[in-house]
Amino acid sequence: LCASSIICLVLLRLYTKSSYRLALYQVSSSLLFGAAVFGAFYSFPNSGSPPSTYCMVFAFVAQYTVWVQIVFTACLTSHLFCLSVFYKNLAKCEPTYVLFSLLVPLVLAIVPLTTKSYGPSDVWCWIQSLNYNGTMIPEPNVKGKVEQMALLYGPAFTILLACSGGVIVMGIILACRAFKNGAAPAVTNSGQQHHQQLLKQLLPLTVYPIIFFLFFLTPFANRLYMIREDNVPPESLTYAVVFFITSWSMAPGVGLLVHMAIIFFITRRRRGCGRKVRNYVSIDEEGIPTRGTSRTAVSVTSATHYVIPDET
Repeated sequence: LCASSIICLVLLRLYTKSSYRLALYQVSSSLLFGAAVFGAFYSFPNSGSPPSTYCMVFAFVAQYTVWVQIVFTACLTSHLFCLSVFYKNLAKCEPTYVLFSLLVPLVLAIVPLTTKSYGPSDVWCWIQSLNYNGTMIPEPNVKGKVEQMALLYGPAFTILLACSGGVIVMGIILACRAFKNGAAPAVTNSGQQHHQQLLKQLLPLTVYPIIFFLFFLTPFANRLYMIREDNVPPESLTYAVVFFITSWSMAPGVGLLVHMAIIFFITRRRRGCGRKVRNYVSIDEEGIPTRGTSRTAVSVTSATHYVIPDET
């Protein structure tokens, strides 16, 4: 799904816009995280065997890529929030987003490597919460549990909760501007149509932080259970954790595909009912139409614009 969304984004040449490039980075990191989880699962050592080099490598890559995914999610959410609510274009901050999203996760992935905490964890390789010590009976690993909470679950829970709250606030503000004349100052008929267009375009991109947060809750509850009970969780909870963690890598691809399908549908519908006019209004670098008259419809994927007939 992530690979398909990347291919569609490239074919539609949406990567020329900064918001879509951030989405591209996010989906690419999700694709790498899915591959790392797959490798971490199949490199899990046999019972009582010491962790292999492959196990520790995939554990490091999984820790790094999941944080790249989380940080890019936060950057994309803040970027879209400033763009849609405050009309602040932060496209110039894209290099900062990229460097921040690549360097900060590297620090968080190196810490368990220096403390030699990578190894078998639950059903794959990650930061160990139990020490097997060459036996079938595991022993609690306090250091590993502290690192799991401090280096992933605690900060990630806070970040995803903040992103979900920001997305909800942004959706409410956009909906008010789109469907209530008095919700924003000096909102004309054309301005209201502009907000409706913006709402349709941005909602599929911004729904992912909420999905990510919901999928995050079950693994987070599982980790709290393991810390409290000092034991392996029930088999049913383990299967649920496997499903939700692997879903972390699929959800961004689905959200981006739905977003591009909506954009494509809106564009084709307007091309079918409109009369072609050139140089009527302009498109900014984010692909968002500038405010025109109430009879103006804009294609967000090309420089061609249409005037809707009165009867339409």
